[in-house]
Amino acid sequence: MNYRNFKLLILDQSNDFLTKKKIQSMLPNIEYYHVSNNNKGFAGGINFLTSKVKTKLFLCTQLDVLLDENSIIKLLRSFNTKRDCIISIPITNHKNNKKNNSKKVIKKKQFIGSTFLANKLFFDKLGKFDENFFFYWEDIDLSMRIQKSKRYKIYQCKNSFATHLYGTSTLYSIKSNYIRMTNFKFGEYFIQYKYKKLKKIKILREPILRFFYMIIFFLLLKKNDFLKNFFFLIGIFKFYVKIISVKFINLK
Repeated sequence: MNYRNFKLLILDQSNDFLTKKKIQSMLPNIEYYHVSNNNKGFAGGINFLTSKVKTKLFLCTQLDVLLDENSIIKLLRSFNTKRDCIISIPITNHKNNKKNNSKKVIKKKQFIGSTFLANKLFFDKLGKFDENFFFYWEDIDLSMRIQKSKRYKIYQCKNSFATHLYGTSTLYSIKSNYIRMTNFKFGEYFIQYKYKKLKKIKILREPILRFFYMIIFFLLLKKNDFLKNFFFLIGIFKFYVKIISVKFINLK
């Protein structure tokens, strides 16, 4: 096991106690393991776990990411050489994972939340992940806040490698697709709204188009395409409800 020599904090939001027993038998250094049926989403889950972290740095990784011990250690290079480093990331899914003798640490504008090493103090000061994003976009939002801060930077280590087996940590079903697609579309609208990039024409036009596509795919008996547009439409209306409730609270 690649994480056998590290202190571990695990959050299982699927209420799976059987898996907890299996993992506890394989990994001896688990300091905290919480099982819950209250799904906080990715942003909320990571924020919850970081509140339990007692070290200067913490590594965040998902079940569908392969990262060996050597690559984890290499991520420390960013913090050892760059005082403004808030997040250090590996090269993910690179075809030729060979050592690069050029710059070993390079500055990046964004990072993917599936795997990163972070400075806990800086992460907390910046406000952690925005929990308005349940699933998707929270890493893009944090990247934008890091850029805006001008104090912190994201760095990539050229000799650290990870493999992300996208989606294998979640079983595909109508329910899982509903969660993915509604929250993806909600996040798309919310991040554009948050940074004042959401155009009124999009708010008015896309729901109409999605509804139109739903009718077409329903008549063509294309179930998956029908559901995709239906879920996206729900995500858009979820955004409407969110914004209306926020404005109503502010009016009070």
